[in-house]
Amino acid sequence: MKKKISKNYSPCVKICKYDKNFMDEMVCIGCFREQSEITNWIKMTLTEKEDALIDIEERRKEFIKYE
Repeated sequence: MKKKISKNYSPCVKICKYDKNFMDEMVCIGCFREQSEITNWIKMTLTEKEDALIDIEERRKEFIKYE
């Protein structure tokens, strides 16, 4: 289910960390965004951000299993 967000919402938690063994070190394990999502977040439409949040939640679940 898509999460409704405001224009200025960001999943950033101000803890940028990468794990070389998790998703080829391409996903921040603070906010679980891919590097391209972090770079382009402010340019993304609300729909693109809502779709990304679905992917982010899946990555978070995957990381919990990984730990």
